[in-house]
Amino acid sequence: MRPRWSHFHRKGAKAQRAAKEFFTILCETLRLPARSISRRHGLSALAVKPSVLISITMLFLLLIACEEKINISLKSENMDLLVVEGVLTNEKTNHLVKLSLPYQSINGTSKPASGAIVKIAEGNNIHTLTETPSGSGRYFTDSMIAVVARSYLLTIQYQGKQYFAQDTSVPVEPMETLQYRKANDAQFYTLTLNPSGTSANYVRHDIRWKNTPLCNATDACEGEIIFYDLKTIDVNEIYKPAKQEFYFPLGSTIIRRKFSASPAYKAFLRGVLSETEWRGGVFDVERANAPTNLSEGAIGFFAVST
Repeated sequence: MRPRWSHFHRKGAKAQRAAKEFFTILCETLRLPARSISRRHGLSALAVKPSVLISITMLFLLLIACEEKINISLKSENMDLLVVEGVLTNEKTNHLVKLSLPYQSINGTSKPASGAIVKIAEGNNIHTLTETPSGSGRYFTDSMIAVVARSYLLTIQYQGKQYFAQDTSVPVEPMETLQYRKANDAQFYTLTLNPSGTSANYVRHDIRWKNTPLCNATDACEGEIIFYDLKTIDVNEIYKPAKQEFYFPLGSTIIRRKFSASPAYKAFLRGVLSETEWRGGVFDVERANAPTNLSEGAIGFFAVST
């Protein structure tokens, strides 16, 4: 049986016409003169081979991106929750308990929960906190020290509701020697952060270089680095996104504070990190609220640390 060459020829001609039409539309989209470009670069010859022309066209399409702004209407829900943030330490100071309300929009600003009655019970001793300044939702204790292995009870009365939280501190292990190294620029340094001890902890580094020649008058010339060492094996922590290095100049002042974490506080920190610093890698966990030691109707954590 003889092959039907005319049939193949007709199909080839159709493919050529389709490829030419597609190329013409592409040129019109890019506002390019199709004929002059075809003659100049020999693209008319490529019309004989539709597969080649289509491949080139698809390559152009891959290099072109379109953006369209879409406003998605998100439905917010008033959860009627109180957000509590407070940490007592064995440092003699006025400790802070911050109360706020959840915000309803992405990247919003929390509203302070003002006018609450906040107390901390230490055995038979009751510390009544004072909101300073008024309306800020920031409540401070009198100057006090949290004692290791002693339980502290937080009570909050706000808008006719009462909330409770309790925590007990655990001993903290000694800090290791501060380690740092030179950055690529010989004028700057960066910290070398490594786990230490056997118990869950975190170390806060307050860095300031206001009295150095590299401090500009318009800059704050200070920064904070917190290194969490929770003694857990979490895949999302191992494969967490890389963080940008923090650099500071020669002559900077670094103040380190190491804090212990009770088992409940450790679980809270792990939950927070899973939603923040550890998120964005290959092995993200399912989204959820961080654990809390507060009674129903409140989120956050009240911690006692040393």
